[in-house]
Amino acid sequence: MLMIISVLLFITGCNNSGKYKTIETGVQTNLVTTLDAVLEANLNADGPGLIVSVWQNDKNLYTGMKGVARPMQPISEDTQFRLASVSKTFTAVAILKLYEQGLLGLHDSIVDYLPELDSSWQEISIHHLLTHQSGIPDIFNDLNTHEVINNDITNPKILQYFIENHQLEFGSGRKEEYSNTGYILLAEIITKVANMPFPEFMDLEIFAPLNMNNTYILDEDVDITERTAMNHAQHHQIYGRNVFAVGSSSQVSSMHDMERFMYALMAGKILQAETMRLMLKAHISKADSSLNGTGYGIFYFSGDGKTAYGHSGKHDGFRTIYAINRDKNAFIIMLGNGGDYMPDFTYVMDLAGEFLE
Repeated sequence: MLMIISVLLFITGCNNSGKYKTIETGVQTNLVTTLDAVLEANLNADGPGLIVSVWQNDKNLYTGMKGVARPMQPISEDTQFRLASVSKTFTAVAILKLYEQGLLGLHDSIVDYLPELDSSWQEISIHHLLTHQSGIPDIFNDLNTHEVINNDITNPKILQYFIENHQLEFGSGRKEEYSNTGYILLAEIITKVANMPFPEFMDLEIFAPLNMNNTYILDEDVDITERTAMNHAQHHQIYGRNVFAVGSSSQVSSMHDMERFMYALMAGKILQAETMRLMLKAHISKADSSLNGTGYGIFYFSGDGKTAYGHSGKHDGFRTIYAINRDKNAFIIMLGNGGDYMPDFTYVMDLAGEFLE
């Protein structure tokens, strides 16, 4: 099988929550007919949908899609989806690029880079943010974001909130608790250290070198492109608000661009070998992790805590996931805008896993 993935529920909410029961079409004669069948049975051609891509040994085994990105615009490999929390992997890679350049240390205090934060946060390091060990409340899951942030939800507003409200949930490094806030602060640190806006740094260091021409960071200063999928194929707001949580969930990418990134990451073309080792190290053990081990911007999905890793996301109707199996030299990517009314991601991945050698 591609991976053991049932433990994803805590992080992503990718599985359906009772609103829709996946029609299980079972294993067919080959991968293409198997995945085509499950998409055909579970999605409407004129409703929000999903695109799936499976690769092994640098060869595309399957790419299939069904549904629309917005009214009258079918999903394609160039459709741009909000990646939700899959954005965190890219933010972690950006931090590691700065680390390689000698511009920051992973165990530096975040207050060294964001001195406007309260001095009581001095013990919180970049490492703690990367591994969800900071103790900083999650702006989305621990707080009622719509009450503490007025109107559009942006990084400057979130940063200001935590400048004024610096109570931690636990001491840094004591345990792991998933925090979107940590990755928002990482984006702010990147802006300070690189001396340029986060979206500009991401384009310069990651997107442009990999020819990720359908990828951008959606913040309050960027116009949404015509190829960007709508939430439930109806609107661009998230739970009724404009959300620009840069660093945590605001990257927009196409399937073509995600494939380029996955290939380059696996081939060692983005980070140096030693840096990649740091990224994939299980800094939090399986026993103490929400999943089977936590690296920098990734979680381990497989029970052995070393074979299959990746990240996934949920942002209102957007559902995303990528998973890499190192032993099988394979990866799978799924990008959707149909919320809970899509086939269960776990089921689709299990079907794909049946055909990996």
